[in-house]
Amino acid sequence: MPDEIYIAPAQSYIAKKIESPPDAIASHVRWKITLLLAARMREPLSPRATDSLQRPEQCSIRQWLLSDHTLHLRGTNEYQNALDQHLAFHGQMLRIADLINAGEYEQAERLLNSPEHFHNPSIALANAIMALDSPSAERPSAHRFAPVEMQHPVELRKIA
Repeated sequence: MPDEIYIAPAQSYIAKKIESPPDAIASHVRWKITLLLAARMREPLSPRATDSLQRPEQCSIRQWLLSDHTLHLRGTNEYQNALDQHLAFHGQMLRIADLINAGEYEQAERLLNSPEHFHNPSIALANAIMALDSPSAERPSAHRFAPVEMQHPVELRKIA
């Protein structure tokens, strides 16, 4: 009888306790690797990975955001943005996971490589997480300010 080769299903998702923004970013990056690996191996995600995507409230990043590690950030715009971006990113990942689990691997890879479906939400979440590490995130704000675009650029001139 010839030797048989067994390939394990794509189950590289590993939950790790998050204690800082860099830990959260590392967890975030592992998700892209997990989804890409599953799509390329033409294997469904593990039940654990799928369950994690379906339940953002149980995600290690969400748990970190609600932990004592971020208690001093509550009430800041940066904190609320991180919560919002995390939820939005889970929605995009779940959409891709559903395609993978349905055997639609090419479509899942297209979305993983698409700016609007994965890259932009991924960068937005990473930026929101890193903003929690900035000094301005330490001060709760009573108001939310939207960025202002200048209608007419100001020309600066040197005065003699």
